[in-house]
Amino acid sequence: MPALAGDPLQPLRDARRTGTPLPTLADLGGPALLTDARDLLLDHDDLPVLLSLVCDDTAVLDSQHGQDFLLAAAETDDPLLLEDVVATLLTHPDAVPTLGEDLADVWLDASRTRLDLLGGIALEACARLVLADAAKPYGLQDRLRRMRRELPRIDDDFAIRAVRVAGALAEHFPSPEISHLLEEFLNHDDVADDAVFELGMLTLRQALTADTLDHARPLLLKARQYLRDAYCDEERPDAAAFGAALDAVLTYSSGGTVSADTLRQLQDAILDIRLNLLRLPPGWRTPRLDTLNAWQRLLDTLNRAQAADQPGAWLHAAAVISDLVAVYASHRSLDLLTSTDGTLATSTSSPPPASAGLHTVLAPRVEQTLLAHERGLALLDQWLDELSAAQDTDQDPTTPIVREQAAALREALIAGRGDPRPKSERPAAALAGLPLHPADTDRLTVFLASAPELTERLAAMWEARQAQEPVDEIPAIATAYRTVRAELRQQCPDGYTGQFAADIDRMLLYLLRFLDLRLNETQKFGGDARKYLRQLKKGEEKPLEKELGRDLRDFLRGQGLRVDLEVSNVGAGRVDIAWRPHDELITLELKRDWKTPTWDAYANAFLDQAISYQVNGPPVNFLVVLDLTDKPKGLAAVPACVHVRTVPGPAGDPRPRTVIMLRIQGNKRDPYGL
Repeated sequence: MPALAGDPLQPLRDARRTGTPLPTLADLGGPALLTDARDLLLDHDDLPVLLSLVCDDTAVLDSQHGQDFLLAAAETDDPLLLEDVVATLLTHPDAVPTLGEDLADVWLDASRTRLDLLGGIALEACARLVLADAAKPYGLQDRLRRMRRELPRIDDDFAIRAVRVAGALAEHFPSPEISHLLEEFLNHDDVADDAVFELGMLTLRQALTADTLDHARPLLLKARQYLRDAYCDEERPDAAAFGAALDAVLTYSSGGTVSADTLRQLQDAILDIRLNLLRLPPGWRTPRLDTLNAWQRLLDTLNRAQAADQPGAWLHAAAVISDLVAVYASHRSLDLLTSTDGTLATSTSSPPPASAGLHTVLAPRVEQTLLAHERGLALLDQWLDELSAAQDTDQDPTTPIVREQAAALREALIAGRGDPRPKSERPAAALAGLPLHPADTDRLTVFLASAPELTERLAAMWEARQAQEPVDEIPAIATAYRTVRAELRQQCPDGYTGQFAADIDRMLLYLLRFLDLRLNETQKFGGDARKYLRQLKKGEEKPLEKELGRDLRDFLRGQGLRVDLEVSNVGAGRVDIAWRPHDELITLELKRDWKTPTWDAYANAFLDQAISYQVNGPPVNFLVVLDLTDKPKGLAAVPACVHVRTVPGPAGDPRPRTVIMLRIQGNKRDPYGL
């Protein structure tokens, strides 16, 4: 507001303009000022500075009228002013301990009534209080649980902050409801990259704190997939940095060589992040980026340690042992995760908490490397003797940890512990999807059966490679694609294999993209070809399956798939769409429904016909349903429109049949009409 003749804060304005010392609250009129000019002050441009003066006065801060004024200021409905108020109150050393719970309640209430920028700022401010242990977490946790019902009404500014809050809270208070909220945000286009990045970092934390290799490695692979999706969507340098770090960990653990390109990717991403943050004040989520320094040290250590496999490396045995022990102890010597106790992760006053999951992933290769050397144990003993004789003059809190972990490594070698991973019963599994001649596959299968350790290394390398491969730029599509593939591997392990599985994957990805495009398309945008998606009027004739069929056929052909429409002599009938990319026929049965849009209803009504086309060949095909039901509350998101169902075979056939069902939503209303 402009300066007024009767402005009670004129001395404060003058001092800020001239650079002279600021007046105290007493200089401005004392506590009476807060009641006499309350309304004027709460709308004043210099309100944040005044709040600082109020907090500096201990007597006023402890008084009821002083606290009432501060809480009233926290309720401002101006987003820009609220940001300054939040910054002032949360950075004052006396305000947070005194008013923490009350401020959290005020801002939590604002986040319930305002689903815009102001509500997002308030939600974030409440989260910062909770994470600093200045307020109880229960109200905020409940707020996030209930937020899933409000997603259609949340605007982009609120969503951006809600995703940050959900990611931070999930790190401190593990809860499946918060993870589910982040998954729901994948369908919110403007924050999908933020949501998938938070899911990646949350999964990474779960992996590093897992207690066994069987738990840790799948989580690392899943985290890598999330980070790849985040990078595909926005080319985020933070996703690139943590993704490169995971690539190195997975590569080293599988017996591969961490490439110079991986190290360079991490360095370049860190440089991009630092340049982006140059001259900016640190944010409340900045400590997570600070852990990248520790990740870079880990990658440097892995790079040095892998040299133990090179000819001549053991001529410098002490250096090799030091590097291997450094890898073995990295789960306790490096702080790879942000703190969950309200403190920054950059403190070096005490050793960081252990990351047991990292140890289970990296330790087997270190042990195998030393066991493979004929004098590995003797050299480790010599190294330990020299370390014990040395004086602890470096004041490094991790030195005792390194000594302790080196002794643990020695015990593991004496026990002769090998690779704890289970051996594969299907040696050629790592070759699935490769265009090999059957004779070559048989030869490799026989060879790999005689070398189970090599089989496991190839399988681990293949999994790591798949995790870093991009799927789609839209995180919701990538997530749905991976979910369906996981369901297929579980429900149809024998039929979903080899080249046929690769072909099913290709068709699945194109169908998900088709589903997403038709879901987002504005009415009448596609002309007569997509008129079948229109909102239906009362008594109007319903669109036919063939209209969907022609549109889907044209889309798939545009992607390079030579599909055919209305193909006869398949399963004693005529299938709507057929595609034979290699030896096996893949079929798509098209149906329409205007009664009950549930998977059980679709299964009861359509699955018998759909599985009839699986008489010959692998027992997997597609059912695509045009949903013509009324949708008064809007459209379902992509993950809710795909489902995998396995049913018993018909006519006494012992082989179960699996169908991938997709729902294409027609009869769409314009959003303004909801």
